[in-house]
Amino acid sequence: MLKDAALARGWAQGFPKKLGSIFQTRTYAAPSPAASPVKPGARFGASLSAHGCRLADARVTLRQPAADPFTVFNRPTALVRYFPRLGKGQQDQPAVNELTVFITDDLRLVDLWRGEGQLSFPRAPGEELHALGPTKVGAGFRYGLSYSVTDLEIVKDFAK
Repeated sequence: MLKDAALARGWAQGFPKKLGSIFQTRTYAAPSPAASPVKPGARFGASLSAHGCRLADARVTLRQPAADPFTVFNRPTALVRYFPRLGKGQQDQPAVNELTVFITDDLRLVDLWRGEGQLSFPRAPGEELHALGPTKVGAGFRYGLSYSVTDLEIVKDFAK
């Protein structure tokens, strides 16, 4: 469930967010076939929908644990913060138009596995996400992640 504070914070930080639903395969501590155990050959899937339309599908078939998860997560995350002006005659002069990189603290990655991945962004009426669809899909991953965003570095301010 998306909380309104998370939605507003995401917009302010540059994460594109909208109301929607996420469905994903979950695993549980009690071992059983229904628990989706994390082991070689296990399959996990997820999908995203908004307004009753599917916007994204992801699948991964696990093959092996990643020896060092930070070899996978070693790149900065760039975000675009954009807030248009709404005043008459000012719509083409945004109040905020920045390329940023967020700074994180307390990054934790646990139980990282890699395998074959699939990702698709189907066309949906009134949506544009399909235009960002992948041209090639490499490895897929399954992991637990937590971090805190503590600062933003402004790489370029396009509003000035």
